[in-house]
Amino acid sequence: MTAPALRTLSRDRAPARNGVLAALDIGCSKITCIIGRRGDASDGRPRIDGVGVQSTKAMRAGAVVDLQGLERAIRLAVEQAERDAETRIKDVVVGVSGPELKGEIVHARLDLGGRPITQIHMREARDAAIERFDSAGRAVLHMTPLGYTVDHATGVRDPSGMFAESLTANLFVASAPGPGLRNILQCIAKAHLEPIGIAAAPFASALSVLVEDEAEQGVTVIDMGGGVTSAACFHDERLIHLDVMGVGGSRVTADLAEGLGSTMAAAERVKMLHGAVDLAEVDPLDTVEAPRLGGDGRLQSATCTRADLVRFLRPRVEEIFELMDARLSRASAAGRPLPRRIVLTGGASQLIGIERLAEDVFRAPVRVAQPVKARGLGETYSSPAFAASAGLLVFAASGHSETARAGAAPVNGENGASVLRRVTGWLQENF
Repeated sequence: MTAPALRTLSRDRAPARNGVLAALDIGCSKITCIIGRRGDASDGRPRIDGVGVQSTKAMRAGAVVDLQGLERAIRLAVEQAERDAETRIKDVVVGVSGPELKGEIVHARLDLGGRPITQIHMREARDAAIERFDSAGRAVLHMTPLGYTVDHATGVRDPSGMFAESLTANLFVASAPGPGLRNILQCIAKAHLEPIGIAAAPFASALSVLVEDEAEQGVTVIDMGGGVTSAACFHDERLIHLDVMGVGGSRVTADLAEGLGSTMAAAERVKMLHGAVDLAEVDPLDTVEAPRLGGDGRLQSATCTRADLVRFLRPRVEEIFELMDARLSRASAAGRPLPRRIVLTGGASQLIGIERLAEDVFRAPVRVAQPVKARGLGETYSSPAFAASAGLLVFAASGHSETARAGAAPVNGENGASVLRRVTGWLQENF
C-alpha cells in the first residue's frame, strides 16, 4: 500500500502548473514551504526541489494571533523555498492544525424499494450525507468515504448493481472553524499565493510516514507538534478519526527552561541535542552543556546531567501521552474501536527513549517515523518535524487536494451552507 491509496473523495490528477507542486504548512511554531514535482512512473513519490522554513509566534494553538506576523513568515518561507528550487510559485496546498479541528462521521439513508442500485443512487446518498453535516461556522476540509450499508449489510465498498430496499452512505468529514481558517487564507492571499487545497495536518503527516499495510490493518498516527498534539486514526486505508489537543512540544520546552533556569531558545536547543525521557537509554551521569540565566539576565555557561534532563522532560511527555490515551479510549467507547498500533511523528517525538515511554502508556506497539513518501528532503528536513509538510506534497501529488479545494472556505466570507453546496456540486461533477 502506498500513501495515495489512503482514500478520500478525490481525482487522480494533481493541481499543478507546469508540473510544479507547492505545500505550505501553517504550524504553531514554524511555517514551512516545500516545492517539488510529481514522481515519475517508476517511483510515485514526489521529488522535492526546495524547502523554506521560518519560525513564527503569529500562531497560538492553531489560531492566528498576529496577521502581519503570519503574512511576513509566509513570505519569508516561500521566498527561501523559491530560491532553493530556482522557481516561482503561486498555487499552494495548505496544511492547518489546532485543537478546533474536528472529524465526524455522517450518514444518509436512501429508500430504493427493492430496485437495483445505480451510480445515481450512490451519488444521491453521498450528497444527502454531506447535507446532514452540521456546518454552522465550520468549513469542510476533506471527506473520506467509509463505504455503504445495503439494507443490513455494512462495509460495502461498491454496491452498484445490488438490489436493495435501502442504501446508506457513510462519510468521514474533516472540518475547521470558518473564521479562523479565513484568517489564515487572508494572510496567504496577501502573500500573493492561491490556496488550491487545504488538509488537516494530522492527515498530511500520516500520508508521509505510513508504510505498507499500516493504514489497511489499522493504525493511529500521533503527531507531536510545537503547540498541539494530534491523532489521526486509519482502518481499511481510510481516515476514521481525528483528534487534536492544545499541548505540544513547546510545553515540554517550557518545563525544561524552568528546570534549568534558562531561556526558551536555549532550552529548545538542549532538548533537541540531548533530550531524553528514559534513563535506561542514556548514561545518567553524563553531563551536557545547558546554559543558564545569570544574575545580570544574560546566559552563562553551565552543565547538567542526562538524569536531570529526564527528570525535567519525562513528566510532561508522559502527561501528554496519558491525555491522548484517555481521549482515544473515550472515542473508542463512544463509537467504533480505534486501532491501538501507534506511529509517532512530529518534532517533539525525537526525544531519546520516547518510543518505550509511549509503549508503556498506550500499552501498544509504537514506532517513531520520519517522512518516507517524498524524495530529496535531505538530512536536514527528513526528520519527524517535517512529516506534515512532506505529507502535504504527497497530498497534492496524489490528487487528494481536489476535494480540499471543493470544500475550502473562501477568504471573503462564504457561509457554511454555501461551502457545502460547492462540495456537493463538485461531487456531482466527478462521481
